[in-house]
Amino acid sequence: MQGIAKIKEKIMEEASEEKNRIIKEAEREASEILKKAREKAHEIEIEAKARAQKMAAEEKRKILSMAELEEKKRFLEAKQALIDEAFAQAEKKLCSLDVQRYLDLIRRMLILTSVDGNEEVIISENDRTKITPEFLSAVNEALKKQGKAGNLRLSEEKRPIKSGFILKSETLEINCAFDYLLKAQRQELETEVARLLFEE
Repeated sequence: MQGIAKIKEKIMEEASEEKNRIIKEAEREASEILKKAREKAHEIEIEAKARAQKMAAEEKRKILSMAELEEKKRFLEAKQALIDEAFAQAEKKLCSLDVQRYLDLIRRMLILTSVDGNEEVIISENDRTKITPEFLSAVNEALKKQGKAGNLRLSEEKRPIKSGFILKSETLEINCAFDYLLKAQRQELETEVARLLFEE
């Protein structure tokens, strides 16, 4: 009986040791798993923070970029408005020249643009009291001195021009209306006007 008790005791002792060993191994594995889980969680947290910071930085960059573009757009719009105003003022100034200066300018332009001196001159209604047959007669004399026909005449045709004129022959029209000339020259002049307006 004593032998059985000893065997039983031995079995119980070994079972207890095995149980303790298994528990310790399980605790060690659990501790290792927990440690790895904490490390992984920490990595995930760091990555998430980095991603969040990157996304925030990217969002900030986008917002700043959009704000800069909007600012540039507004600046360009304001700049364009000033350039438009400068050209409008130039046209207004041309239209409001005193009569003598205006007629001198028209005379020079007619002499320069007349191809053969045998064209019709279309003018605005406002200019009918200034650009008269007598005025054209003097221009024709100057054209004759250049070897041209000297046969410019006022046209009855009406066009929507404010000032300046349109020179019309059978085959050709030369538009010398001030608004048209400014528009035609605008691209070339715009850079210079912008430089003068915005020179620092």
